[in-house]
Amino acid sequence: MQTISIQSEKVTFTAGSVFCGIRFKPAGLAHLQKVNHSLVAPATLTGLAQALDQYTNLDSFIDLLSAHLNAPKIHHQAIEHTQKLIHKIINLTPLSTAYEHTPKGKRQLECYVKNTCGITAKHLARIYRVRQARQLIKANPQLSLAQLALECGFSDQSHLNNEFNAILQIPPAKYKKLIQQ
Repeated sequence: MQTISIQSEKVTFTAGSVFCGIRFKPAGLAHLQKVNHSLVAPATLTGLAQALDQYTNLDSFIDLLSAHLNAPKIHHQAIEHTQKLIHKIINLTPLSTAYEHTPKGKRQLECYVKNTCGITAKHLARIYRVRQARQLIKANPQLSLAQLALECGFSDQSHLNNEFNAILQIPPAKYKKLIQQ
């Protein structure tokens, strides 16, 4: 399992490596840990890893997970409120609006997000805004950085440059050039 990170990382592997994994939405892993879900039990994860050593294909991985994925859902109110807020952030709802649509107080929600995701709600919103900018660059590399900043909700092009570089470790102009090549 990878730890929570606020910056992207470069991963290297040898030729012929096979990867299988589960990627949780923000707060998803914390919720499963909080309710002691069988999927995140150390014995289960060890068993999955050992089984995958013998059968390294996607169908085997899905079969191994199916017993755990069909388990009944256990609700935990704090995590549910956190997930609602995170869902709003993922859909690029401004933080002030996202807080209004969740039944808990702003400070309480900020604590929930920090405890479950390891980062603040504000930082999570920054990440998703940069992801949106990255997707728009891929979709339309001819778009100017000033227009991109405007469409993604940054205050100006400099703000876009700073956020993009801080989170993805590459300036947006250089990223654009790589995409165009």
